[in-house]
Amino acid sequence: MDSEKIWDRACSLWIKDSNIRNEKGNPLEFRNHKFLIDVYDDFTPIQVIRKASQIGFSTAVILKTFRLVKRRKYNVIYTLPTFGDVGQFVPSKVNAFISNNENLQSWTKDKDTILQKKVGDGFIYYRGTFSKKNEREKMESGVGIMFSSDLNVHDECDRSDQTILEQYESRLEASSYKGRWYFSNPSSPHTLSQRVWETSDQKHWFIKCEHCNLWQYLDYWKNIKAGQFVCQKCGKIISDDTRRNGKWIKKYNDRDVSGYWISHLICPWITAKEIENSEAIKTKQYFYNFVLGLPYIGSDVVVNKDVILRNVDLTNINMKNHNVMGVDQGIKKHYVLMNTQGIFKVGITEKWEEIEELIKIYDMEVVVIDAMPDITAPRKLREKYIGKIWLNYFKREIRKSDYISWDYKTHTSYCDRTKMIQHVIDRFVNREIRIQISPEELFDFIKHWGALYKIVEKDNMGVERDMWESAGDDHFAFATIYAMLALEKVEGAGTEIKDYTGEKNEPYSGVAPSIQGIIEKSERDNF
Repeated sequence: MDSEKIWDRACSLWIKDSNIRNEKGNPLEFRNHKFLIDVYDDFTPIQVIRKASQIGFSTAVILKTFRLVKRRKYNVIYTLPTFGDVGQFVPSKVNAFISNNENLQSWTKDKDTILQKKVGDGFIYYRGTFSKKNEREKMESGVGIMFSSDLNVHDECDRSDQTILEQYESRLEASSYKGRWYFSNPSSPHTLSQRVWETSDQKHWFIKCEHCNLWQYLDYWKNIKAGQFVCQKCGKIISDDTRRNGKWIKKYNDRDVSGYWISHLICPWITAKEIENSEAIKTKQYFYNFVLGLPYIGSDVVVNKDVILRNVDLTNINMKNHNVMGVDQGIKKHYVLMNTQGIFKVGITEKWEEIEELIKIYDMEVVVIDAMPDITAPRKLREKYIGKIWLNYFKREIRKSDYISWDYKTHTSYCDRTKMIQHVIDRFVNREIRIQISPEELFDFIKHWGALYKIVEKDNMGVERDMWESAGDDHFAFATIYAMLALEKVEGAGTEIKDYTGEKNEPYSGVAPSIQGIIEKSERDNF
């Protein structure tokens, strides 16, 4: 093995021998991060990592890129989703590493800025990926093609502009290394990094049960029971040391792309109880992406008659337990009434007065109404029942793990349309929404849910995403979604918009034009 290869493969030893310190000034340790040793020493040109959050991976990539550039005089393009992310990442992570380690300081004496670092005789260029151009304009604009590169590192690539990521590959043509490293909390199975993962050797962290000697990789549904890590075979408790002392095993031995899957289950400082708690209180999307390190697909089952009727249960009806209502408005207003025990009434009316009467009769705790098309009557109701009635807008929150937000200044809710539909469908499929209505009264309700179907579209970032479309009337489906949103409000789900930046000195009078102005300003500033 030549000296250059020895240098590359000894990155983890160099860190230990050099007493490298992290951005906080503490020595890096591998006792709890043994699963990262092979990652530090892996310089395979094409790498992909499916990872959970906060597992120390950015630290590994920073140090690996510095070592590679210093030794081989490479140029590296390091991307993050936005230039704002670059402005936070480089000072807080990269610059902190440099200031805490004298040898790194000696490597970066010249041309050291937020957007580029000269490391020895090579450069690292830090770039964002988002622009407001459409796909064709992006490809013609020259964004990201100013520099030649030997290695492209794509940090949080699932939340980056996929068109720009692919464009960066053209910068590798003159390199003998042609490196591409992808790592991210997965989002959709359709992103570039997840497609690369499918071509990789797909390494899993295997541990050996200290009781029955079974080698196994940790699976949430098989290895966590009642707040403990247990063996899939013998059921006995797996210790933290066993989780520490695993080894990477390839699923495919004949593939050149190096892939790792890192979940919280292999992190010995994270307990089984903490993981169970995340599964209980977080959304499925969050749990899969940020805890398990997996893309979340959701249920592909259409909510048809069978799915609806499986949820019908007429026993022990109680209509006095946190009642909420969802209203899909138009000439006709479709409404769904439910509480923590399930859906207990659905109906149609042409009069807002009847909606108000339902609010009074059932002592509604929260009502969520579609914000459009009528912009007058719903806002008058909101003014009359301050804090009880919320108007909803659908928004796509690409980079936030929470897909529901509540603006307490305007009593407006915002939610991701696709994720909210999928959330409700999953609950129907899993029989988590009890329906306290006789089947003969559900004909239109079932018909409206059956109108929804799933398609895959490429969005303006070049990512293929699941979308729900309608083949007919869907009003009861969306009234259900608004009712579930109201129930989520009662149960405390979603993010409060605290940094309200509405027009100064504008009175909160509840008058429709004034409220609309506040809403529009809030949308611009917060989303």
